[in-house]
Amino acid sequence: MKKNYFIVLIVVLVLVGGVIFFGQKKEQKLTSEEFLMDTFVSISTYGTDTDFLQQATKKAFQEMRRIAELTDRFSLSGTTAAKLSDVVRINENAGIKPVVIDEDVFEMLQAAQEYSQLTEGAFDVTIGPLLDLWGFGREKQKKPTVNELQRVLTLVDSEKLVLDQEKQCAFLSEQGMSLDLGAVAKGYAVERAAKVLAEEGVERALINAGGNIKVIGEKAKRQPWKIGIQDPRDSSALIGVLSLEDEAIATSGDYNRTIEIAGKRYHHLLSPQTGYPVGYNMSVTVVTHDAGQADLLSTALFLLEPQQALDLVAKLNDTEVVIITADKKILVSPGLQGKIELQARKEYSYDQN
Repeated sequence: MKKNYFIVLIVVLVLVGGVIFFGQKKEQKLTSEEFLMDTFVSISTYGTDTDFLQQATKKAFQEMRRIAELTDRFSLSGTTAAKLSDVVRINENAGIKPVVIDEDVFEMLQAAQEYSQLTEGAFDVTIGPLLDLWGFGREKQKKPTVNELQRVLTLVDSEKLVLDQEKQCAFLSEQGMSLDLGAVAKGYAVERAAKVLAEEGVERALINAGGNIKVIGEKAKRQPWKIGIQDPRDSSALIGVLSLEDEAIATSGDYNRTIEIAGKRYHHLLSPQTGYPVGYNMSVTVVTHDAGQADLLSTALFLLEPQQALDLVAKLNDTEVVIITADKKILVSPGLQGKIELQARKEYSYDQN
């Protein structure tokens, strides 16, 4: 009799265990895409509850759209989009009056001024007039004359951007000045989206906004995310692969946002001192914990000579860099040793720092 009870108990336990096992939901990957800030943005989340993931992703995109609206400088004056954009309102009131702005835009401008000082003016968000002179973001492009550059460069000066913390106001002190947050806003939006996902309870996710990437958690248990760094001269090849966890990465390169004038290609990373595209580097990739900082820094460091960029990174906490110089040298900051697998072609040389 006891033997029969024992057999029945085993059968019941097996059946219960089977119900528990088969009742467990399989983990899913949910990926959503939108076109925002002039690029495709994808958000991939992982979990067993797809409805929950969809709702969290929806909120993350809403936050990104809010940042995009606040920082879009190309909206036509008088339109609803222009009224929503703090950047448009600041630019329209240049030399006229200060403008009360959203706290997120104020934070971006504060960070931009800080890095303008750290780079001794090499990075400057008041570069709008210079970008417009070349025609970046416009229908017509041209190579400016020396006289045109000299005239416009007087309007590019972060010291003429006045920020009032108490009133949360921004003021461009000279008419004709204009902000361009293209080097800041996208990464900032990615960081805000990541914060929304984390607050909603998403534990594993990847956000990619045209190379501005933020990863949340690990890709799998004890497995980091693998993020490739594009070869700046071959879009189908990689320079290397980075292993990341709860980190952000952004790349600025001379192969993005280019225009062609009289058969010659020019990129949009312009020097606020000379007015011409900077030619020290082919690409700069920054790894840090904040996507906004990674975005801003990748541009700021691209505008510096390679050794200057490495020296600045050495002064910053939790910040690393991979630089591909114009003469095809690969420079990797010390903190990335062991976190990067280089895959560069033979024409590149690797200098360990």
